[in-house]
Amino acid sequence: MILSRKAKAALGAAMIAFMASPALAQDTAPSAFGRAIASMTARLGPAETAPLIETTDTAANAADLAVIERGLDTFGTPEFPLDGFATFESVCEPVNQLSVRHLLDGISAMARPPGAPPPTPEELTVLTGKLQALQLRNAARHQDAMTVLGGGAMRCMVKHLPTLAAFLAGLPEAELTPTRLKGADGMRRGGVGALVGFSIAMRDPTTSPANKARLRAYIAEVAVPLAAAMTPAMRTELASTLDNLPPTQDADALAATAQLKAALASTTCEDLCRY
Repeated sequence: MILSRKAKAALGAAMIAFMASPALAQDTAPSAFGRAIASMTARLGPAETAPLIETTDTAANAADLAVIERGLDTFGTPEFPLDGFATFESVCEPVNQLSVRHLLDGISAMARPPGAPPPTPEELTVLTGKLQALQLRNAARHQDAMTVLGGGAMRCMVKHLPTLAAFLAGLPEAELTPTRLKGADGMRRGGVGALVGFSIAMRDPTTSPANKARLRAYIAEVAVPLAAAMTPAMRTELASTLDNLPPTQDADALAATAQLKAALASTTCEDLCRY
């Protein structure tokens, strides 16, 4: 029997799909995420010596960011499972490094000449002001990337809080060293700082609607687990900070703040809260 032209085309398409399916099946969420992280990291280079991000391949950066965001959205599911401290190092840390790269974009222009003496107190004050201004400009210039990456680093960290709590609980009392306890507290306080930043950004009229939606979702995702990891004093302090934020009529900002304050109202202290 002679196949029609349409039948041949359909058969060819089916064979191509069949032949490609093993390769597609191997392109898992973790592998796609890892490639995007590596690609963007290599393209942007270190902030201290690399050119401005805007001079790199904008389309490639956006494509990598989209893959990273999809990976973070599935992280912690069977599609992209957690693996204790291993994924903290392979997922959280590189995302945080890319976030810092965007935050410090352009810092190479502030570098002191080789062999220059340490800055005087007056010079240090000037440099500090310039650095703060640079970070503010980058927060606006790279708003999408810094929202996805900064939020992603915090989301990733929060997903590993149970791993950290289990690790500390399994240590003998003598091995609960000040360094370990300080590290655990630093993770919590980093999360607190991120929540304050998210809440401020949601009140900022220059934050895009898409990024406000992202921030609203991030707060909804991490409010309860992060509040549970805080000490009662930290919860009280954060609730007070939220009360003193600039007033807003933005419905999403108000809803996110209310959800966060509800999580902070908990008085229990278990797991990581005990450390």
